[in-house]
Amino acid sequence: MRIVKKSKEINSLFNSIKSSGFIPTMGSLHKGHEFLIMKSKQQNNVTFVSIFLNPKQFNYKKDLKNYPSNITNDIKICKKNKVDYLFIPSFKEVYSWKTYKKKFPKIKNIMEQKFRSGHFKGVLQVIEKLSDILPAKRIYLGEKDYQQLKIIKDYFSINKIKIKIIKCKTIRDKNGLALSSRNKLLNFKNITKASKLINYIKKVKNKKNSASSVTRLIKKYLKQNKIKFDYVKCINLKSFENSKKNSLKFRIFIAFYLNKVRLIDNV
Repeated sequence: MRIVKKSKEINSLFNSIKSSGFIPTMGSLHKGHEFLIMKSKQQNNVTFVSIFLNPKQFNYKKDLKNYPSNITNDIKICKKNKVDYLFIPSFKEVYSWKTYKKKFPKIKNIMEQKFRSGHFKGVLQVIEKLSDILPAKRIYLGEKDYQQLKIIKDYFSINKIKIKIIKCKTIRDKNGLALSSRNKLLNFKNITKASKLINYIKKVKNKKNSASSVTRLIKKYLKQNKIKFDYVKCINLKSFENSKKNSLKFRIFIAFYLNKVRLIDNV
C-alpha cells in the first residue's frame, strides 16, 4: 500500500488506471468501511481510500474535536484489506484544488438539513474536491448515511459526473446497531440501549404497520425510554418525501442521542 499526501500526485495516477474504486472516509475506520473496501477490490483493479476529517461538515467545533480519530489504526486496517493507495491530505491540499464551477442540488426534504444547517453544503464542497482529485470509475458509499448518499447522487447527476455510485448495505453489529465511528464514544449501557431501539424499529416495521402508525409507535418508545431525538420519519424513497398513510413502501429515518452522542440510522 502506498500512502499519498499530495493532491497532484494522487490525481496523476488516474491517467494509467482503467478500473478504479474510491472510498472517501473521515477516518476512524470500522468493519463497515472494510466492507466498502472489499466491494471495491472485487470490482476494480485498483482501490483508493481517502482519510480526511472535513471541518466544513461539522456544525460545532466541539463535535469536530471529539471525533474519534486514530490514524495509526486506520493505516493498519487499510494495509490488512490490501488497499492500493491511501490518500491522507491536509485541509490546504483539498480546498486549494481548483475545480470547474459546478452546480449544487437543492437540498429538499432532507431531515439532517433542518437540524444540522450547513452540514450538507460542507459534504458537497468536499465531494466536489475529492471526486475531482480522485476521478475513479466507481465510488463506494454506505446506506447508513442514506441522506448524504442521496445528495451526492443528485450532485453527480446534475453535473453529469461519470463516476458510478455503488450503494452498499449498512453493516450492523450482532446486536443490530449500525456500525459507526461515533459508537466508540458510547459505553456498554448506551450501546445496549441503542441496539434495543433499532430492534424495536425493525419489529414495528415487520408487522406491516402504516407509516403513521410506525412513526407514532417509535416516538412513544423514545419518550418512554427517555431517549432524546431530533426526528423520526417514514420516507418514500422515490419522491424522498413523507410516506402516505396507507403506504407500506417506506424507509424509516431516525436521529437520536445517547450520552450526548448523536446517532443516525435508517431501516
